[in-house]
Amino acid sequence: MSHFPSEVPVVIVGAGPTGLTAANLLATYGVDCLLLERDAGPMNLPRAIVIDDEGARTLQVFGLDRSYLSDPMEGKGSRYYDDDGQCFAETGQGPRNFGFAKRNFIFQPELEAALRARLEDQAPAALCFDAEVTAIEQTEGHATVAVAGPDGQVHHIRTQWVLACDGGRSPIRETLGIPMSGNTYEEDWIVVDTVNDPDDTLFSKFFCSDVRPTVSVPAPNGGRRYEFMLLPGETREQVLADDFLETLMTPLRPWRPADILRRTVYTFHARMAERFRDGRILLLGDAAHLTPPFAGQGMNAGLRDAHNVAWKLACMVRGGAGDVLDSYSDERRKPAWDMIQLAVAMGSIVMPAGRDQVMFRDLLLKALEPFPNVRDYLIHMRFKPKPRYETGLFLGLEAPDLDASLVGEMIPQPLLAAGGRLDDRLGQGFALIAQDAAGAAALETIKDDSFLGLPLAKVQLDTTGAGVGLALADPVVARPLRTHRDQVLLVRPDRYCAAACAPVAVDKMLAAYAAQFAGAQRVDKVRVPV
Repeated sequence: MSHFPSEVPVVIVGAGPTGLTAANLLATYGVDCLLLERDAGPMNLPRAIVIDDEGARTLQVFGLDRSYLSDPMEGKGSRYYDDDGQCFAETGQGPRNFGFAKRNFIFQPELEAALRARLEDQAPAALCFDAEVTAIEQTEGHATVAVAGPDGQVHHIRTQWVLACDGGRSPIRETLGIPMSGNTYEEDWIVVDTVNDPDDTLFSKFFCSDVRPTVSVPAPNGGRRYEFMLLPGETREQVLADDFLETLMTPLRPWRPADILRRTVYTFHARMAERFRDGRILLLGDAAHLTPPFAGQGMNAGLRDAHNVAWKLACMVRGGAGDVLDSYSDERRKPAWDMIQLAVAMGSIVMPAGRDQVMFRDLLLKALEPFPNVRDYLIHMRFKPKPRYETGLFLGLEAPDLDASLVGEMIPQPLLAAGGRLDDRLGQGFALIAQDAAGAAALETIKDDSFLGLPLAKVQLDTTGAGVGLALADPVVARPLRTHRDQVLLVRPDRYCAAACAPVAVDKMLAAYAAQFAGAQRVDKVRVPV
């Protein structure tokens, strides 16, 4: 792209997975945006290696489930080994609650290429490389972004919102003076990406040594990633040398330098920005939070951020809603921190601090053998937080009508008997879901096909097998929906249940929900020059 618009509703800074996903979502929702990347081209580095079921569901919104994710490399679980090479714990693949496997291994350059291609299809010329943001000036009604372009000139772009997706060292966050709180691991890790790997198992393997913890993770294209913890006194230059890596890797695979795609040293962080918003600037992805890799949640947390923000921006830009973006940090801060803590907890298993911690782990697992449910809860990491928000843009979240209410929670995505997944019928915007005749009749009275500037789908599900509504191929996955079998659900574009009500109250529910978006301070729509 050689021409910068003078005005655009949203400017996104950083063309990694978070920025590309945010841009694709906005394009899907009909919101013009400009994606700026300071590098001259794609990085093409295999950094993230896992996309989870929630992240895959986000990509489904703009069709990557039918292309890039049509034949995913699905993880089968994880195995944990002690110093004697004995597998002391194993997790399985887990249920497909959200329409996809819980872990899908990726080659990040391929994912980013698919995201760029889809963005070019949806919004040609929305992505500009070699475009460095040099300043952002905020006023009460807009922001002005100064960009040094590939032509050597500085361009000024008027915008309503800036999404800072510019990575863990975010220049925008640093310029705003927003500190990061949390911890940085004392130990660095060697990361080696390979091809032609003889280990084709689809298990992640954790060698939980108190001497040198090691991780082995499957990768596409016949590859695998190996991670080794640095020991005291070892230097970056030393550990990346061929002879050192050969010593580390020979017990795991034949040493062939030609098979090494990348070798680097990483410092792991468990840190979060003290705020996600500064006026019209929002921090997303690594700019907002940094997580250790043990739970595979770094990139996926950024995809959740992008989905949370994008549909709200669409309601504001297209639907004329008030400023609801404080709900972004209200909703995302705690889940992001919970995921960081999960990764930290897993790290304490992978990298035990000395023999005492190893002995404690082994004794604990031994003591829990008579209590298999508790032991499985720990081993299978079932303490992973549910995709659920405890505050935000919901109705009745603090005092739900039902004990097992889905309000505030991501709804399941069962497969449909006719083919496809539930979200294919829910569409790209809001959705109303009914499960009985009264609910279906209530949906018939709703004549509007849009809500808050986005499409509004009306779907009846057959969760009982009665033969009325959409039949399900896997009703067990849909079982949580049965809690609301006598109600109508309002589902947000990010697939979280926004509200539930009796069929006679659907109009009131929609009006009450829309009222949350009619803030006292409304956001002016941006006029985009043709």
